[in-house]
Amino acid sequence: MQIPDFQIGFSPGPFMTKHPLIITAFLFVLTGCCLVGRGQKTDKVHLKNGDILTGEIKSMKLGLLSYSMDGPGTISIKWEEVIKISSDKIFEFTLKRGNLVVTTLDSLYKLYHITSLDEIVEIIPIKDRFLARLIGDVNLGFNYTKSNNILQFNFASNISYIIPKLAIDLKLNSVVTNYGQDSSLSKKEDVIGSFRRDWDTKYFWGGSLGWQENTELGLANRYLVSGVLGLNALIDNHNRLLFSGGLSYNQEQSIETSQYSGNLDALFGVVYKRFYHSTPKLSINTDYLIYPGITDWGRIRMQADLNVSVEIFKDFQTGLVFYYSYDNRPPAGSLSHDDYGLMFTVGYEFGK
Repeated sequence: MQIPDFQIGFSPGPFMTKHPLIITAFLFVLTGCCLVGRGQKTDKVHLKNGDILTGEIKSMKLGLLSYSMDGPGTISIKWEEVIKISSDKIFEFTLKRGNLVVTTLDSLYKLYHITSLDEIVEIIPIKDRFLARLIGDVNLGFNYTKSNNILQFNFASNISYIIPKLAIDLKLNSVVTNYGQDSSLSKKEDVIGSFRRDWDTKYFWGGSLGWQENTELGLANRYLVSGVLGLNALIDNHNRLLFSGGLSYNQEQSIETSQYSGNLDALFGVVYKRFYHSTPKLSINTDYLIYPGITDWGRIRMQADLNVSVEIFKDFQTGLVFYYSYDNRPPAGSLSHDDYGLMFTVGYEFGK
């Protein structure tokens, strides 16, 4: 007796052979529907007041937990109001002690003996690492004084990209003043690109490249390159304090000549940042740099900046910016040994 052969197969049929694009699109939609479960908001946040929120952890930076929920959307929660979080996803954690760990929450607690959430400084989901690492702001200011017909415009932007053990920063600043009747312009402009590399939990090294102009101090152009060693003196969810020291070389040109002169300077700096996450949010950023001359012995340059900003509504801020520049031996054509200004600004921030 002969047993018949059975074949199990699949024939595409006339519709599928004639409409391959439709079938491909259908398969993409079907695949997306199957993957929806992977993006479900199943993380849990336990608050001090007893509330338990279910959603998705987007990030935690600068003492604020960004949390996405069905209905309210993405909200910000003060980190000190959180007593417990749970999730089965993989995150990148930065700890107060300086460790950078890629793991789940359960593994983090077990391997690093985490006893308090205050020990966690930053949380970034692996799938969102690029965008979550961008932090910055753009600010504009405009002032006009009718009595002396002075018009002033200022623009400032700070953008940072932070990856494990490395921070890359770009700073843009421009203050242009028109004195009206004599049609003269005063300019203070800076473009500085810098990086900072951590070699352990406390110490770092870095460098910068930049261009500066300050007509009040007789400076038409200054191109500079710097290298520093530094100390992370304080890093937590509300504060950043850094000290640095190194060398800086520049080529500068005065407003009265086309010739450039080179100078080698020592460099010492202090950076302090403070974040208040009350309502409204408040941040204070201060930078101080001093350049004692080496080749031009006895010359001292200083630069101090203070930026205070208050959030007026989500991602938009208003604030005050103060700057002070000093040079005891300014280039030829300078009107003074120092230059300073206080400006009111409005701006947009992202990644904070």
